[in-house]
Amino acid sequence: MIDLQRHWVPRTRDAGMRMFFAMFATVCAAERAQAACDAMFRNGFESAALVSGSATLQTSDGATHTYFYRIPAMPAPDCGRPVLFWLHGDGGSGNGYGSGFYPHTDADGAILVTPSGANHTWTHAAADLPGQSQDSQFISRIIDTLVADGLAGEPVDADRIYLGGESRGAYMPYFLLQRPSTKMRFAAVAVNAGLLYCNTADTDCDVDGSSPLHHDAATPILHLHGTNDTSVSPPPTAVFHHPVDWNIDWRVFFPMKLWAAQHGCFGGDDSTGQDSGVLRETYTANGHEANRYDLTGWGDECSRYQLILVTNGGHVIGSQYERIWSFLKSYSGAGG
Repeated sequence: MIDLQRHWVPRTRDAGMRMFFAMFATVCAAERAQAACDAMFRNGFESAALVSGSATLQTSDGATHTYFYRIPAMPAPDCGRPVLFWLHGDGGSGNGYGSGFYPHTDADGAILVTPSGANHTWTHAAADLPGQSQDSQFISRIIDTLVADGLAGEPVDADRIYLGGESRGAYMPYFLLQRPSTKMRFAAVAVNAGLLYCNTADTDCDVDGSSPLHHDAATPILHLHGTNDTSVSPPPTAVFHHPVDWNIDWRVFFPMKLWAAQHGCFGGDDSTGQDSGVLRETYTANGHEANRYDLTGWGDECSRYQLILVTNGGHVIGSQYERIWSFLKSYSGAGG
């Protein structure tokens, strides 16, 4: 059951500018590939939404779920609009969430979809567990709907669907990368302060080792984590070693290593030093040193597995919207 509610957003308050914008919007609708049209939007109009609103759908247990969306004024690319799903943390809602992406996703004509987890949280499961909200199925059905029907008359590019989240919402990419109906549908994912565990009854989830059944998607993964994150503190120890001791701090590439191992990008024992990652960049994130590693010790193609580790960083690494979107949009093709 789909119930679309559109809320049109004025593009400018000035009547003269509205006329100017309308004139060029007509030109863009007819000739979207024109450089002049693209330049006009990129010089400031990309922050305006063409349409934003909400929609509802039901999962197989009869529950109704809500998701919110934002479609920018930038014309859709010829292959359809990219879509970024961005998932809120515990206690949050999709309503108005992820606004930090607007200046970046708008400029690329991407739709931002922000679902609301049941009861302001997320059921951490890849499968549909009895008696629990079917949040993974909910997101799967949104994808089905967008690919089949578009959104508010706008086409969607099935090869450029991206997924990410923060805190409790950041666990979800790892579940959805194992769920059969979704694991091959994402061009790339981003995880900001999330991990992975499996409920006993979740037959679509495996955390004990890398398996071709559960971790076969070649999807690029960007994982961000703070060394002082006490809310989502990765096992087995509470403190990272300096320099990192990869025999103990194996969690640095956990759980993305489960997918990396299936594609020749992680050995498991670091016997050759290649599991340790390659330091690619050091920058400052919110006043703390951030180090970006990848697994290119195993080959150039392993650059798709990246970790940003923020020394003394707390829970959720803020102000990373541009960096996250830049990573995601550099990949296309369902399943990575």
